[in-house]
Amino acid sequence: MTNKHVLLVVFGGFGPTQPLTRPLVGDWTWSTVIGLGSCAAAAVYLWMNPRTHEVSLEIAGELRKVSWPSFAETRAATVAVIVASIIAAVLLGLFDVFWQFLTDKIQNPSI
Repeated sequence: MTNKHVLLVVFGGFGPTQPLTRPLVGDWTWSTVIGLGSCAAAAVYLWMNPRTHEVSLEIAGELRKVSWPSFAETRAATVAVIVASIIAAVLLGLFDVFWQFLTDKIQNPSI
């Protein structure tokens, strides 16, 4: 599915789909420029909004107070997650093989 078709689905077949898919600068299309521009405008608006700015600074202050785990603790937790994931994958694989075997026996009892 091309960008043209995606825009056609988004606009429901109505609206300016063709001009938005034409390159504006290099590989950047109108839709890319509009998306980046609206994102930048929203970021500037939120940064200049006193309430949002104040909440952001409060969040940053709270994050400075957090007691982050050490590298050894992070490594131990990561190893535990990897081992648990491998065990879960093996168990699910065994369940899958068992249920496939059982389903094959039910559907084709002669095999």
